[in-house]
Amino acid sequence: MELNRKKDVVCVILSYPPMNSMNKETHKNWVRDVLKINDKVRRETKMFSMGKTEVSSETIKTNELLLNHSLDDIEAYVPPMIIQKMCDQTWPLTCPDEKLHNLPVNFVTRQILEEIENPEVQRIRVFGGDGLRVISAVKDLPQIQQRFDIVIQVDTSLGIENNIAIQLGSSRNRGKLNEFLKTKSFLIFLIDDFGWTNLYEVGKEWWNSNNIQKIVCITRDQKIYPRTMTEDLLIRLDDHLLSWELFCLNFGKIVHLPCFKQKAIYVVEKCCGHLLAIVLMARALKRVQFDFSVWKHACYMLSLQHNRSQMVDRVLCNTLAFILGRLSDSAHECLKYCAFYLDRKEMNKDDLIQEWIKHASISKFDEGEKIVGDLVSAFLGGKGLSRAPKYEACEVAFEIHLMNNKFSELPNSPNCPQLCTLFLQNNCFLRAIPPLFFQHMPMLQILDLSHTKIRSLPHSLSGLALLQRLLLRGCKLLMELPPEVGELNNLKALDFEGTEIIRLLVEVGKLTNLTSLKMSFYGDTDDRWKDDHYYSRRIIPQNVVCNLLQLEELIIDVSPDDKRWNSNVKDIVEEVCQLDRLNTLQIYLPKVLLLNELWKNASSSSSSSTKISGMNFRFIVGSHMKRIISRVPLDVAAKFGEQERYLKYVNGECFPIEIEKILGEATALFLDRHSTATSLSEFGIGTMKNLKCCVLAECDEIQAIVDADVNRYPSLKSLEYLNVYYMKNLKSMWKGGFQWGVLSCLKVLALYTCPQLTTIFTSDMIFILRNLEELVVEDCPKIESLIAIHNHNYANATFDFPKLNKMSLPRLKKMSLHYLPRLVSISYGLIILPKLEWMSLYDCPSFKTLYPEEVQSKDLWTITGEAKWWEELKWNDSKCFGPPNLDSIFVPIYWDKDLTTQLAEINVQHQAGMQQTEPSQQPAGPGGSLKTPTMKVRRRSKQKQVA
Repeated sequence: MELNRKKDVVCVILSYPPMNSMNKETHKNWVRDVLKINDKVRRETKMFSMGKTEVSSETIKTNELLLNHSLDDIEAYVPPMIIQKMCDQTWPLTCPDEKLHNLPVNFVTRQILEEIENPEVQRIRVFGGDGLRVISAVKDLPQIQQRFDIVIQVDTSLGIENNIAIQLGSSRNRGKLNEFLKTKSFLIFLIDDFGWTNLYEVGKEWWNSNNIQKIVCITRDQKIYPRTMTEDLLIRLDDHLLSWELFCLNFGKIVHLPCFKQKAIYVVEKCCGHLLAIVLMARALKRVQFDFSVWKHACYMLSLQHNRSQMVDRVLCNTLAFILGRLSDSAHECLKYCAFYLDRKEMNKDDLIQEWIKHASISKFDEGEKIVGDLVSAFLGGKGLSRAPKYEACEVAFEIHLMNNKFSELPNSPNCPQLCTLFLQNNCFLRAIPPLFFQHMPMLQILDLSHTKIRSLPHSLSGLALLQRLLLRGCKLLMELPPEVGELNNLKALDFEGTEIIRLLVEVGKLTNLTSLKMSFYGDTDDRWKDDHYYSRRIIPQNVVCNLLQLEELIIDVSPDDKRWNSNVKDIVEEVCQLDRLNTLQIYLPKVLLLNELWKNASSSSSSSTKISGMNFRFIVGSHMKRIISRVPLDVAAKFGEQERYLKYVNGECFPIEIEKILGEATALFLDRHSTATSLSEFGIGTMKNLKCCVLAECDEIQAIVDADVNRYPSLKSLEYLNVYYMKNLKSMWKGGFQWGVLSCLKVLALYTCPQLTTIFTSDMIFILRNLEELVVEDCPKIESLIAIHNHNYANATFDFPKLNKMSLPRLKKMSLHYLPRLVSISYGLIILPKLEWMSLYDCPSFKTLYPEEVQSKDLWTITGEAKWWEELKWNDSKCFGPPNLDSIFVPIYWDKDLTTQLAEINVQHQAGMQQTEPSQQPAGPGGSLKTPTMKVRRRSKQKQVA
């Protein structure tokens, strides 16, 4: 069994780039030998069961020899520690994310496609809960339909042969069915939930070496331990979290923080499972951590496509381009030397640095030491050039990366006849582009000038006939596009989000190949333009949008104060409805009735119409003025903006049917300043089956989030994030009868400034919120406890532990309680926080005693609060638990510093400390060894008194 598990793990790793493009014949031959010995063991075991013989000593010896197969070349990419975890089936799956589940499905699909070409592997078992998604992904591929005569799916519980005969439309007996299948190339998917089917007992008479014949069996129940040697290859979906685990290993445990996790998953997806690219990107991003603009740029770089035929490894090329684009000039020169000379002779580090000095790449040995460290650890560190480099080498350059520098001028007319890609983004001192700058760049396809201080584009832009992507995002001084933009006939993506563009040029309507158009119109709209005919016309000229029939993505960001938009938005919506390829739309609609146009179009039978169902949309609905300061924090607004289908409803009244329809499709809702709603239930929340994120702000009449008396249908079953701000009449989370399933997926609950709120959780709600991971309650002056209960004397009662364990928040890890003047207890001694890791209490003057039951979590690693409060805090008496000593994990909060900043620093410092104490999380090269440092903690000897 150990040998087969090793074989399965090796096959998984070999399916990943760059392993799958290397010379892996040695490993393939070893896999063949394992399959042969398996076949021999099966025969000898069968004979032994018949009393004829036993497994031979020769077979046992061969098995032991095969088990010692060397994996040295594989361990250069995948550390032995990870390989061992895969073999032992002990992946550290911490809080699996829904998006993370897509990785195994995609990579298992890829492995199955590779194994289809392997004649030695005929019987494959896929083990894991998403097996059906794998079947759907494989069955629909064109190459599968072309390769096989028969592709069918069979439930083993209904009988395999009979089910196959029925699906083939035949009443053949078993013998005839065997003869028929023997003449065909087939791919048969078996659904075997309990893993009982021995694939070597299925279709013994079907096999014919002249045809391609495969059986793929899906076992979904992950509690089942599959029998050994009943298939040629066992693929575990969990094994294909390899790329994610490799990223986490090299980035560190801090990757599991909410601010990193989704971005990290996106980076891993963009790496397409390329193991080397994943290691390099993880180490590079570890160096910048909270600079999320670099993360965004990394994802953009990984997405780039290359047209040159010699580009055999797009992902690795893009990864290296991202890393090298941020190197210092000295490091660039040193790396060039490595590329030209290091393959000709062996050289250690000291010799290499001496050669760099000899060739004047550097001047000091210490400088060389630093560069070696930079190149080895992740290659990341800003260039910071104050002058643009000379362009002697531009004549042969395909790509130029000059982002994140400090130069303010560019060469007048560089000669770049082969240049395809030019990155100049994030040069904050660059204010102008010379008039003839683009004159000698005939092959340019990608131009990125985002986040520069340019005010205009030169006329030489018109000569870029092959340009496909023009990115001007965040150019806040750019107020107009030149008419020459209309001559860029091959342009597919135009992005000027975050600019101060006054109006769209009519020439943009000529760009009929555009698939992505992202626009911002936040220019000056004061009355001083009212007499200027140029600026008083439409913000988007008529018949421009409807002429861009290839558009797949359209983002229109406007100021809600812009009168030009409000007067012409109806015409623009009508034009948008003519874009039948559109799959992403962001738009501001001042009036709810404008949604009618979209719904009317969605229900149209015309083939040339935009369909809302399945579309990614971001709708802001409702007339309002642009706010200088928002009540909702920027990070929350940013998370809301990341949702694929969101609705922000502002200054609404009543409950329009148009809003209810959109909510049926939305994954996120931002309800801002609604004037009449008393609960979410009034919006027909029974239809919000897809809603995952909800933000409520300044809805003064809302008294309860869920009112079961208004809507008796279970709702909000998919909701994961609920943030509530400044709700002056909110009294409780829940009103009315109990409903199973409501809020059952909720992970994060945050309540801010709700002056009338008295009840957060009831005993019924505790049973429901089994997935809650984080709770924040801040500035809610009437809150006395998290749970509303009548009898507070739980600490002295006799506990019914099985029943009590059910009434808990089993996944709650982080709890923050701030500015709660009446808070006296967390749960009055109920054990509701068995997995708590972080507890923060600040400015809660009535909270003077703590129950031991409330801090029984073995995972608790940080308690924060005022130092004086902690010194004076006492323990409530308990018959079940003694008072613990938690002084070593207490971290003080200081009143003269910003609370949010302090908490963020404490969180990061702790994560960094944990990262140092866990050797499994410290990258020292794919196969390097580690020395575990000691984490120092503050310890105080004083024991708290018992109240």
